[in-house]
Formats: sequence, structure tokens, C-alpha cells
Amino acid sequence: MSFRKGAAESSGRCYLIKDAGIPASFLLAQGHILEYDTGIMKILICAYQKTITKAGAQKVQAGLRAVTKAHVKKIKTIDKDIEVIVTADASAAVKYAADADIIVGYPRTIPPVSGAKNLKWIHSFSAGMDRVLTPEVIKSPILVSNSSGVLAIPIAEHVMGYMLIFSRGFLRSLENQRKCLWKRDESLTELHGKTVLVVGMGRIGSEVARLSRAFGCHVIAVTRSGREDSEWAHEVKKASVLERVLPKADFVVSCLPYTQETHHLFDAKKFGLMKPSAYFINIGRGALVKEKDLIAALKKKKIAGAGLDVTEVEPLPASSPLWNISNVIITPHHSGGSEHSMDRAIDRFILNLKAFLVGDRLPNLVDKKLGY
Repeated sequence: MSFRKGAAESSGRCYLIKDAGIPASFLLAQGHILEYDTGIMKILICAYQKTITKAGAQKVQAGLRAVTKAHVKKIKTIDKDIEVIVTADASAAVKYAADADIIVGYPRTIPPVSGAKNLKWIHSFSAGMDRVLTPEVIKSPILVSNSSGVLAIPIAEHVMGYMLIFSRGFLRSLENQRKCLWKRDESLTELHGKTVLVVGMGRIGSEVARLSRAFGCHVIAVTRSGREDSEWAHEVKKASVLERVLPKADFVVSCLPYTQETHHLFDAKKFGLMKPSAYFINIGRGALVKEKDLIAALKKKKIAGAGLDVTEVEPLPASSPLWNISNVIITPHHSGGSEHSMDRAIDRFILNLKAFLVGDRLPNLVDKKLGY
């Protein structure tokens, strides 16, 4: 697919100009009229595909993350000249990437772009982009977008699950149940009236704030700018005052993306500022936390417990002390899982695809320098 300057009336699709790395919409806005050679636009989706066996049973290799034939059909209805290839095989993904115009997938499944000579755009089914934004991608003219907000509902519900487990003593009740022990817990508490500090107020953080407020919690939000434009937070603070608000929180919820700026943001100093009765929850990225400092804080009872959906190393090694700390809940980076997750992810990709085809700014365009 190539462009050339001409005098014809603008129509059809607008793609990234391969040689110059300039969006067609920008050139059109400057008065240039572009035509393109007709051809098939190839979309590579790096994910498992759900299939139906002859017996009518579903054959699913990746469960909630599987792409269905209905998803593929929905993408193809956007334009008659679209070819969609779905593969979960890493070697096959590298092969198909060679002439793909668009690559879509989870950060772990997106292949290297070194051999992708026609690649114009990478779209991630995830919000976090640290694995996608390799030095090669950052330096290239390739557009990059994510699915920020798609997983907000299940992840926020996951966070509330952690909070309820801790406040209602479910860990102790389950342990007693295993021992067939009928014993009332005299340390139960309510979420109502507790202070929830949400660090990072993107779509996920905003949904955490909304649900926390519904439970009667006082919500403090920490954002990069500190702009008081949050509908659900009672207070909004700049990131620079994080250390001042940490001592107020009963629950600290990390919803940040991983960047050089946020690397090991939560360390011994931060945990030392939290109340001994407070809980730390991380659904952002594992490297936001200096894990050895978190382990020390938990063992020394500097904080009351932790809910972790992400860890510095994934999968979490069996040798990690975190597995054996009684007041820690570990889930294997699946807080975004739900029966609706892939439907929403495909819809978000299609939203961006429609913008891409007419040369508009992608709704989920990622700033390569900021990392989100």
C-alpha cells in the first residue's frame, strides 16, 4: 500500500505514509491531495482463536483472551479490503508480521518489528505499554495505541475484592474453614468511612475511585498534574505530595503505568509512611514496587497486608517469600479477566481502526516518550 501526490479528490482510506512517517490526515490538512494504490490491508492478531468442534463444543486455549470468529468477522465488516490473520504461535507471528500493516495483540504476544517492513501501527489489547515500547519502536514512525479503559470494570472489581477480603477477614475465615473451626473473628471492620488513596487516575483508577465512593469510602486521588477534574475523588493531589498523603490512607491502590519515572516508586520510605493498619494493592505494574522493600515491610508489620495482581518477576518464582506471607493475596496478573474482556478489546480496536482508515488521530494513541 503506497501513497503518491495527485490532484484527484480525496477518498477512501488514509494510512501512515511509510517513507516519511507522516499521517495522511496531516498532509491533507496542509493542502496535499493523496491517492493510494489499492490493495489488501493485512491485520495480524497475535492471540488464541476460539473454535467450535464438530460436536459443538468450544475449543479454547486461552479462555477469556481468545479471539472468536465473530470478532474477526466484525473487524472485516469495517472495510472490504481487510485481511485478518489470527495466530498464537510465536514463530508464525514473526512470519506473518513481515508483511502486516497492523499488528494487534497483548504485549507478551506482539512479535519483534525488525522484519515488519510494511508495519504502520501496533495496537495493544492491554493498557500497559512498557513491553511494546522497545527502543526500535520508539525510534520508528510506527503508530502505537493501547486499550486503556477496556479492562477498568473487572480490574476495579478485583481491587474491591482485595479490600473486602481484608476488611471482612475472609482469609482468616477460610483458614478456619479448612480446619473445620467455628470461630468468630473479632477484628472485622467496614470499608465505609475508610480512606482509599488511588495513585494514578486513568480509567482504571477512576473506576476504583467510583466503586470506593459507592462503599462510602473517602477517596484521595494522586495524579501527575493534580488537576481537580475527577468526578469520584473527594481530594485530588499532585504526585509530588504523595508522601504527605500516604499516612492518611487505609488502602493504597497503585494504578500507574510503568515508566522510568515510576520505577520502584513504592519503596521502603513509602511503606514506612503508611499506617501499620493500612493495606497496599498493586494492579499497575510489578516494577512500580521495590519488592524486597515490600517483603520487609510486610514481615516487620510496617503495613497490614498486600493485594498483588502484578509482581516484579512474572510468573512469581516459587522461591519468593511473598507466597508464604499470610496477609498477602496473590493473583496471577488476571485482574482484567472477564467474559466481556475480549469483546470490549475488539470494540476498542475497531474504534481506533475506523479513525486510522480516515486519517484521524487514534483515540488511544500512546505518547512514546511518556509511555502512555
